[in-house]
Amino acid sequence: MNILKSLLKALFILALLSQFSCRKDFSTELSNGNLRFSVDTLFLDTIFNNLSTNTARFTVHNPSNEDILIPLVKLEKDNSKYRLNVDGIAGTSFSDVLLRAKDSLFVSVESTPDASDLKDMLFTDNLLFDPNGSLQKVHLVTLVKEANLLFPNTGTSFELTQTSFTKDIPYVIFGNAIVPKDGSLTIEAGTIVHFSTDASLTISDGATLNIQGSLLDSIVFKSDKLSYLFEDVPGQWKGIRLEENTNVSIDYLKILNPQTAIEIDNNSNTVNINNTEIYNASEYGILTKNSAITANNLVIGAARISGLRLQGGTYNFNHCTFGNFWSRGNRFNANLSLANEYLDDDDNLIPTPLQAANFTNTIVTGSSFVRDEVALEKNEDEPIFNFNFKNCMVDLEQGEDLLDTDDTTLYTDVLFNKEVNFKDPSENDLRIGLDNEGINKADPTSASLVPQDILGMDRTATPDIGAYQHIDFTTLEEDEEENKEDE
Repeated sequence: MNILKSLLKALFILALLSQFSCRKDFSTELSNGNLRFSVDTLFLDTIFNNLSTNTARFTVHNPSNEDILIPLVKLEKDNSKYRLNVDGIAGTSFSDVLLRAKDSLFVSVESTPDASDLKDMLFTDNLLFDPNGSLQKVHLVTLVKEANLLFPNTGTSFELTQTSFTKDIPYVIFGNAIVPKDGSLTIEAGTIVHFSTDASLTISDGATLNIQGSLLDSIVFKSDKLSYLFEDVPGQWKGIRLEENTNVSIDYLKILNPQTAIEIDNNSNTVNINNTEIYNASEYGILTKNSAITANNLVIGAARISGLRLQGGTYNFNHCTFGNFWSRGNRFNANLSLANEYLDDDDNLIPTPLQAANFTNTIVTGSSFVRDEVALEKNEDEPIFNFNFKNCMVDLEQGEDLLDTDDTTLYTDVLFNKEVNFKDPSENDLRIGLDNEGINKADPTSASLVPQDILGMDRTATPDIGAYQHIDFTTLEEDEEENKEDE
């Protein structure tokens, strides 16, 4: 009996479903121009020519109590570069679109415009709803930038055939771009180089890299994601890797949002870095293995692990600012770590002498969870571990042995745990104000080697510790407000 009841019940449901599925008389009204849209104008990403935008979405709402039939939804331009998806169906034109009472449908839009088709680098179209009746429209807008696209034909790496980058048009690198052995790359002031996800620049054994920006025309390395949503997101590309025996000179370079900005591996030649800024590294600002750096007016801001990790080698830093105020979770590593050992590619621990790590007129500070912003890792199998801080500002509590802050052979005229008074450290604005305790406390002899700060201000008479001379923030804000009013 139970089986018979279940069978009769199933047949009744099937008959009911069949009746509804055969109905052709849904009561609908034609679109009457009262559709409501979540946006009037849909702005898609700013992108480079021949690349695709991210998918943007908006909703179309029927506010009435009646089901509506939209006779036609279509893009206005023939051969439009935009692509649509209306409630899960892809296309460029849709007929008899049903929109239930008080309901909404979802429209997705993406584009792959070609800059060669454009006159003003602004690609637009309109999405038309009922163009032959009660016309309504949503404007579609995409800003397109022309660029030199550099990518491998196969695999993930390729050798650069160019020996120079110029500022005329930005460059976009896909994959690992390699300056080949004994080759060279010179980058002109004002050049902008974008890197796609996991892209990098590698300078091979014996190759030369010349990055020659200027005070008024810096060179910028950053991600290829142009939306403002990504302007401060760390780790969007890999960074620069310098192999053995490379010849590198860097002046006025900004490195934004890398994984590790500069990685140097067993490079016997000195890397010269001047007037350079590194912000929002998802790993390290600079990471070295048995290498050499001379740096002046170097600024390293937020980095998830450390701003600097120097493992063996010879280093001289003068008038630098290392302020690591990582805001995406707690940071447990010191901003500056020095070691006379490193792990090789096979995770073998290799003792290597730290010949010298000299810091002069330099700020080392941050927001580490463990407070100390200097860490020393001495391998007892390697006796050479040489470092010195002179006329610096350092966040470091009293310790023992190499961390003994009373040892004047290691720490000469150093200000420990003092007020740095940065303009806005959470935004990597590490300019110093009037309350900074390192004003006029730099060593004049060393300051004379770098007579201007990173912004071009004279420091010869009264040099401040760090990469910046101090400014009056109140006056600065007043000037900025006046400039806004003038604009």
